[in-house]
Amino acid sequence: MLDKKTIAVLKALNKLADGSAYKVVTSDEIIMSLTQKSQYDADTVRQIIEFLEKQEYLNIKFSEENTYCFSLLPKARIYLEQETTKNKTKKHNFPVMIYVYTMISAFVGTMIALLIFFYLTF
Repeated sequence: MLDKKTIAVLKALNKLADGSAYKVVTSDEIIMSLTQKSQYDADTVRQIIEFLEKQEYLNIKFSEENTYCFSLLPKARIYLEQETTKNKTKKHNFPVMIYVYTMISAFVGTMIALLIFFYLTF
């Protein structure tokens, strides 16, 4: 299981790779493609890339200081596809639950209104 920072770096690397076999990037390019740049520095990116390589998400051909030549492995691409699929399915569950709770609330409100009406008329 990957944490949020690692997933963000993996998504940034996927965006930078553009489907090519190997891509040369610097840590500054990776940081610029992240949405929350303030949480990352060159050392953090280096540690995350090393972790992704050990977990077999990336293949690092060479790395010098803050420059990396990498290729995404199939495990990374599968993980990213599952993440996007998981996010899409979660979006559908929330509105359905709102409709269910609205229907239940309307039914209970109607029953209470009928009980009050019959109590006051008789």
